[in-house]
Amino acid sequence: MLERMVSDGFSQAWQPRTMPPEFARDEVHLWHFPLILPAGRATEWRAILSPAERERADKFAFPHLRERYVAAHAVMRRLLGAYLMRDPAGLVFEIAERGKPALPGQPVHFNLSHTSHHGLLAVTRVGEVGVDIERLDRKVDRAGIAGRFFSRAEADELASLPEDQQPEAFCNLWTRKEAWLKATGVGISEGLNQVEFNCHPGEPARLLRINGKPSVEWQVRSFKPLVDHLGAVAIRADRIQLVGFHWCAD
Repeated sequence: MLERMVSDGFSQAWQPRTMPPEFARDEVHLWHFPLILPAGRATEWRAILSPAERERADKFAFPHLRERYVAAHAVMRRLLGAYLMRDPAGLVFEIAERGKPALPGQPVHFNLSHTSHHGLLAVTRVGEVGVDIERLDRKVDRAGIAGRFFSRAEADELASLPEDQQPEAFCNLWTRKEAWLKATGVGISEGLNQVEFNCHPGEPARLLRINGKPSVEWQVRSFKPLVDHLGAVAIRADRIQLVGFHWCAD
């Protein structure tokens, strides 16, 4: 079941689409899609990938993991190819020093995230972007992770909340941090506690501090592409407008 996107007072339904629309000014397009290969089209979708991507897919030990990887990267290529009016199989990605892919010389920025069954792709012309998606019911050691990777203020705020609010609050922190780290290219091990966010469920996302200092140059938004999933997007910009789509295979 799809939800409405709600973010800092902005609300609209996620629209089912096969092809992307034109960008309006300041827009960030968010694409949710299932990590499933259409029946009878596995070979076709696999052929869209580069030789390196196919080689990486083949390294997964289990068929369902190979399918999810192929689906995620084939959909990403199809959507980016449509934005650029290019052959998806002909797109050549450049991997930055910290592992973030880019399309050099092209007027789009993008980032891909996925959980076990769902993918999320952010595409924009505004600037470097990061996105993350996680299940709300994911079983993790919240207190242990907060104590190790979150700031003291974040860990204290999380612990102060009622037990029934902590899963969403933890997911708020994790997805916002992941989105910012992916936008900047900073690794988790060296940057997870550099950036601080609020976490109360229902509150608009706010980036509070970077390395202990206030920062206003980043836009960070949280949203629910599905009732049991939470997502976040981060981009260095004065303002952004989110538009959500549910990708439909043609």
